[in-house]
Amino acid sequence: MTIKKISIIALTFCVILSGCGFKPLKMSNINNISLTELDVEGNKIINFKISTYLKQSLNFKKNNETQIKVSINSTKKRNIKEKNSKSEITKYNLYITSVVKVNILGTGKNFTFTLTKLNEYRVDDQYSVTVENEKRATNEIINILSQDIVKNILLKIS
Repeated sequence: MTIKKISIIALTFCVILSGCGFKPLKMSNINNISLTELDVEGNKIINFKISTYLKQSLNFKKNNETQIKVSINSTKKRNIKEKNSKSEITKYNLYITSVVKVNILGTGKNFTFTLTKLNEYRVDDQYSVTVENEKRATNEIINILSQDIVKNILLKIS
């Protein structure tokens, strides 16, 4: 009886997923894309790290089937999250926003998307520890943001 239920549920699940238009993101499409030009504005450190990741992931300056031009404008914003009873800041929220414009060369197709990521970090008694906490939080956001930019480009192109 339970094998029958499981097989019916599995069959129903397969029929529903195949009929809804769901298709997984194929990372094999990344080999068909070539990043020919990359323009950056805004925060230089953030843009340098994002552009390095994009150049590695999207076959920079190679002659592949789909060639794209990408423009990125990144900003970093820090807000106070918590204060203690002495009105000393104990935590900050860190926001990094990137506006990405993609131009698919040869087709004239353009699209733009905005990604915002948030992380927090603690303020320590020592300033150097606070700076390290901020750097660590910034790098975590940049890594996630870079991966999301590549995923969005792949989703929009395919």
